[in-house]
Amino acid sequence: MHYLAALEKLKKGSKLYLECQSNPSIFHQDLREELKNKGQKPYATIITCSDSRVPVQHIFSSSMGELFIIRNAGNVIGDFEIGSVEYASEHLGVELIVVLGHTHCGAVHSTLHNEGHSYINAITNKVAEAIGDEKDQRKCEVLNARHSVECLKASEVLTRLEKEDKLRIISAMYDIESGEVIFDDINK
Repeated sequence: MHYLAALEKLKKGSKLYLECQSNPSIFHQDLREELKNKGQKPYATIITCSDSRVPVQHIFSSSMGELFIIRNAGNVIGDFEIGSVEYASEHLGVELIVVLGHTHCGAVHSTLHNEGHSYINAITNKVAEAIGDEKDQRKCEVLNARHSVECLKASEVLTRLEKEDKLRIISAMYDIESGEVIFDDINK
């Protein structure tokens, strides 16, 4: 699916979610059987936080096989995430990559309040790169998502696909209070 059509499908699904009209029967046995036999064909890759308040498939009214979802605390990007995105783009044909940040992000909060320790530092150090000297939580959440987009663009594979107009990488923000998703401009 072309990245513009994929973005429109995400926006339509988000609207259904906001209107509480998401399809509750999106995980039925026939679909599981079809996906087993034919494989997955996701129309978008979503990189998001592992926060349980960010129900990605519900937010976009999507079913099994429609979204390639990569999650970690803070939606930060490293080698594993880049490799997963490259796989989705090269082998599954995904043309739209969305880094979905969210409000009230614990990883951003931990970074702002120097609460990192042990392995959490691997996350807060990445978030700190993204936010610089900014102290406003909401601004930091947006900066973090946008920084993750830039980290993905370090991939030669993804950069080539974008130059060939076969891929777009954008950020978006999910407001956990309202349920709304705000997408960055796809033409940036």
